[in-house]
Amino acid sequence: MTLDDDVARLGRTRPFNLIPREAVQLVAFSSEKRRLRAGETLFCSGEIADAGYFVHSGAITLLEDGAEPRGARRVGAGALIGESALYAPIARRVDARAAEDAVVMRVARETFRRVLAEFPAAADKIRAALAARTHRFIDGLEAARVKSFDGAVAPGPTAAP
Repeated sequence: MTLDDDVARLGRTRPFNLIPREAVQLVAFSSEKRRLRAGETLFCSGEIADAGYFVHSGAITLLEDGAEPRGARRVGAGALIGESALYAPIARRVDARAAEDAVVMRVARETFRRVLAEFPAAADKIRAALAARTHRFIDGLEAARVKSFDGAVAPGPTAAP
């Protein structure tokens, strides 16, 4: 694949779809590709993340700590694993292993931040999109909280002794 191919594929994935092509080019050029053989570990649950991984080809299995393989989630080419790691250091919540031979692009948080510093309007768009997603999440939690109380039975008066 050429750099133009990488830019086109990366540019279709959130959050890279919010930034100008020139910024995506910088990200793609500055990121390292890693080849994984089937079964090879990409990262483990509990590790502190300093990068996201764009699945270039193949597939990666995401397995929650202690989950059985049938409960695993499989992501393929075009997926970004660990978007949150682009913004802040977080602990990985899953183990990630190659489901088949795969190529991933490691996008370091520091690289992403440097690119956004060069494109402040893009950083603002990403910030706004994250804020909107956070508001939708909070609204969803609030709706679930209200719904959980809808089915609750109000306690009746207690009898005096």
